[in-house]
Amino acid sequence: MAIRNILWYGAEVVKKVNAENKKIIERACILVETDIKESMKPGSGNEYPRPGGKIHKASAPGEPPAVDTGRLRSSYTHEVEGTTGYVGTNVKYALPLEIGIGMQPRPHIRPALHRNEKKILALFKKII
Repeated sequence: MAIRNILWYGAEVVKKVNAENKKIIERACILVETDIKESMKPGSGNEYPRPGGKIHKASAPGEPPAVDTGRLRSSYTHEVEGTTGYVGTNVKYALPLEIGIGMQPRPHIRPALHRNEKKILALFKKII
């Protein structure tokens, strides 16, 4: 017996899957962005005088950057383009802090991603 009238909804399925993936990528980016921001707290390292008599307590090597003015922490944002999510900042000293250019590293981006890996994978497993 010959098969006739096969209906193919591939384009619709792909569209729905991509839309759901985009939502999950957005949630994943928010998880990582929030984690980065929450990891930045008052430091436990050396103290440095700041203009106006304020004292800044820096982070110790290996800790996330300590909050001083809040500029770095508030600058983190996220963006989703297609099926790719980005979390980042335009503050120029973020990368030197993360990887340790001119100082010992103060990692905060990669650890946030690693801390959220299982949660992110669980989000994707829900649609499989």
